[in-house]
Amino acid sequence: MRDVERVLVIGSALGSLVFGAAHYAPWLVVPAFAFTALLIAEDRAVNRRIGSGTWPSIGYARFLFGTNLYLTLRNTVLSAAIFAIASTVSSLLGG
Repeated sequence: MRDVERVLVIGSALGSLVFGAAHYAPWLVVPAFAFTALLIAEDRAVNRRIGSGTWPSIGYARFLFGTNLYLTLRNTVLSAAIFAIASTVSSLLGG
């Protein structure tokens, strides 16, 4: 899952640069959906692996979900900021 996360982070940053320069606003929802899908997929995989495990396992699953939720929000906001910066620079340069 971490390899997928790395690809998503790099892809959303590069996509935000490209689509920000092109002023293509619908791009802003793509990173949010992609990271949310990763969050849900990883949570389901962990919960499936735990099954009817003990309380510490459930606690770990909750901790992992919270951590991944933070990463989802952070990367979504970062993508939006990169998009805004690229859009502004493009406008200033006459794009």
